[in-house]
Amino acid sequence: MQNINQMLTEDVFLEQTGKINAAFTELLIAKGGHMKPTSWAEVQRMVRDGTAAKVFSIGDQLTCQRGGVNLVWDVIGIDHDTPADPQFTHSLTLQLHDCFSTVIQFDAPEAFYYAENGLEARTYHFTMGSTDYQFTLDSDVAAGGQLILNFTGSTPTSLSVSATVGGNFVKDTNGIDNLTIAVTAGSGGTPLDTDYINNINRVIYGSNNYKESAIRQWLGSNAAAGSVWTPQTNFDRPPAWKNTAAGFMNGMDADFLAAIGKTHIVVARNTVTDGGGFDEMDDYFFLLSRSEVYGGAEVSGVNEGEPYPCYANYSDLSAPGTDPDSNRIKYGNGAARYWRLRTPNSEDGNKVRYVDLAGNLNVSNASIETRIVPACNII
Repeated sequence: MQNINQMLTEDVFLEQTGKINAAFTELLIAKGGHMKPTSWAEVQRMVRDGTAAKVFSIGDQLTCQRGGVNLVWDVIGIDHDTPADPQFTHSLTLQLHDCFSTVIQFDAPEAFYYAENGLEARTYHFTMGSTDYQFTLDSDVAAGGQLILNFTGSTPTSLSVSATVGGNFVKDTNGIDNLTIAVTAGSGGTPLDTDYINNINRVIYGSNNYKESAIRQWLGSNAAAGSVWTPQTNFDRPPAWKNTAAGFMNGMDADFLAAIGKTHIVVARNTVTDGGGFDEMDDYFFLLSRSEVYGGAEVSGVNEGEPYPCYANYSDLSAPGTDPDSNRIKYGNGAARYWRLRTPNSEDGNKVRYVDLAGNLNVSNASIETRIVPACNII
């Protein structure tokens, strides 16, 4: 076992080694040399000793592999982001050069009703818009169950019952899964408790709350397909990719992941269902915000981050704005693609911001599958 003197000696040695490496890099650059890193560990060392800004420039590219496929990352910021770990002060922000290869759902359509205390078998009714609807349960719903509405257009026509949040549907007397119960116009029976009824737009189109989103779980996971998603709220439902998509970090180069640190990010909350304001979180991989790509704020008084240099300083626009801009266009398989941001539309509970084919700021429902362009930081 090492004694305290040995440990102190090693700590001093490591500290001095870091200072020597930093001094060597500075000297080499001063002499007109080039310090090209040969490993992700070396890139991380340059970031931590504060010499990355002298080695890298905005727009430089670095590569790693995920499942045998090359991922090309652009340097979009140097010492721009705040490391979540306070012992570190420097960062090197990377964003995928192109859109990730597959489309992915931000968040799934949600459950309509959460039966916190269960529901007895009987007829119930609820109001949607100006219309009353009713349905009849032939058996009890257990505490913690969900009612999932099925629609024809915008009209609810049936519902399914989930035995547990995120679990399997209950079976009918014939043992058939996905039991459906007719929903018809009417006001018979007992009114459903409105305290447990979800926002109807989130029922149809999913939630735009990034902190609770399925896409955030996917970005932060290295789990195999089928093991990435778990419900984050009482209304949460499995995303379309639940059983088919491994976590974003799954199969990624271990040495690359070892150099990535958590970044402190801010995300606005919509003013309709989430009360405005913002959430803060620390993530390894994340989507960019509206302000980081375009400047400006989605919710008054909420700063989701300053524009990255690659978007602020190398733009078609003469001033910050959300108009068409070729610098913001991202490609996938040789064609321009929509790419998702993390910022919600402030005026509803279901729409999320994205960048369109011309580089405009736009908005679409959370349940729509789109391309993404994740970012991260070497810390």
